Amino acid sequence: MGVIVLILGISAGFGVLGYWYSRNSIGNVQEYIVVRNSIGSGLSIATFVATGIGAWILFAPTETAINFGLVALIGYAIGGASPLIAFWFLGPRLRYLMPNGNTLAEYVSKRFGGKAKVLILAVMVFYMFVFLTAELTAVGQTVRLIAPDISMILIVSIVGLVTTAYTSYGGLRASIFTDGIQFLIILPLLIVLFLATVYALGGPSDIINEVRVNAPDKLDLGNTTGIATAVSLIIAVLAANLFHQGYWQRIFSAVDDESLKKSLTISSIIVIPIVLIAGSFGLIALSDTEAFAGIPAIAMFEIVGSELPDLVGILIILLVIALVMSSMDTLLNGIASLLIYEISDMSRSAQVLTTSRTITFLLLIPAIIIASREFSVLYMFFIADLVAAGFIYPVFRGMYSKLTKGWMVISSGFLGILVSLIFFPKSDWSGVVLQVSSLNTSPSLMNSFLSCLLISVCTILVLEYIGKRYSTSADYDFEDLRE
Repeated sequence: MGVIVLILGISAGFGVLGYWYSRNSIGNVQEYIVVRNSIGSGLSIATFVATGIGAWILFAPTETAINFGLVALIGYAIGGASPLIAFWFLGPRLRYLMPNGNTLAEYVSKRFGGKAKVLILAVMVFYMFVFLTAELTAVGQTVRLIAPDISMILIVSIVGLVTTAYTSYGGLRASIFTDGIQFLIILPLLIVLFLATVYALGGPSDIINEVRVNAPDKLDLGNTTGIATAVSLIIAVLAANLFHQGYWQRIFSAVDDESLKKSLTISSIIVIPIVLIAGSFGLIALSDTEAFAGIPAIAMFEIVGSELPDLVGILIILLVIALVMSSMDTLLNGIASLLIYEISDMSRSAQVLTTSRTITFLLLIPAIIIASREFSVLYMFFIADLVAAGFIYPVFRGMYSKLTKGWMVISSGFLGILVSLIFFPKSDWSGVVLQVSSLNTSPSLMNSFLSCLLISVCTILVLEYIGKRYSTSADYDFEDLRE
């Protein structure tokens, strides 16, 4: 009962803050999905960091470090920062092209047409919904490690309903404000847990020496498996997050381009050590074989639970709820903004606002059901990442090249994905999705992501060249995006 009260209290605290900040400030649907040109650099830094990190940082980086070593963890950290670096260039460009823009799908629709829009919209919604269910699954699993007698569906329902309540009421404004509060909680808590654990185990030198004895290959920066994993993670995280609507909402909400670039620069610098610190618990686990039971995904909780006082469990619950709510409100409002823009007449503000809030709540129902079943969503993430990798270059090249056309984007993206399937693993890793007997390829995420990206890049360049040489149609006029 005490843990349930704690979860309710923490969740309700963030909910009250979100409601209080956004009360009486949502007058129309535009203010609900984009608080245009109004967020300064300080809050932008916090919300960019909070958008990108979630409860996944307590599981995935640790597991990566244990399975693939330090070099893979470094790749994960770079991957976490890579979207923010890319947005440094792409964000101001889209703000210039579409000063009154709302969503990335809106840009795709105007620039490439309806077929491309439907395709990219599906990619964005699928990726963000998988992310949403993964976050709910993570908070439930974390709490159950501390209090295994509490049902999964109760945990995810409490956190999910409270987050949805303040997000559906306050929209993007509430999400950004609570991101700022959650950021101020997440960073210190993670650092305190890390330093306390390192101190309890005798300091960094003792930990490193133990890892050298127990798993020397994990510290080898020339580890080929680790390097391959690092490359895969950088491409996957970059590609998927460029299609994350939550980021684009925040890009349009920055007060000006200078503030946006400053925020993205500092955010990218902050994200790297956050992922490295979280993943370092994996290396710590390799040094403490008595506490580490051999399950990489929960290594952090095993080490902290073994080396620190029981009361630390309260801090872990606070940390994971802050992480989940900081990403979950972003995902809910981001998906709702995509759907509401596509299905409603934005001129009827009151009705659209009601529909937006209804959509936000409806999104929660399947997310809770999936999360409560504790399905593995990792393979779905891989699928979303691969599809995003196929379209990342063609879609964003269209911001700069007048030659890029919708059919070129679709063709190059699908060709890249098709070729990548000869390397992409089946869900059980028993083989590749598309077996070509003459090639005899084996499952490899790195080869899959690299081939997908390279084929789509080469294809779009070739198609543009052919179009320029033989097509009689006029080049695209970027002024059409400003209308």
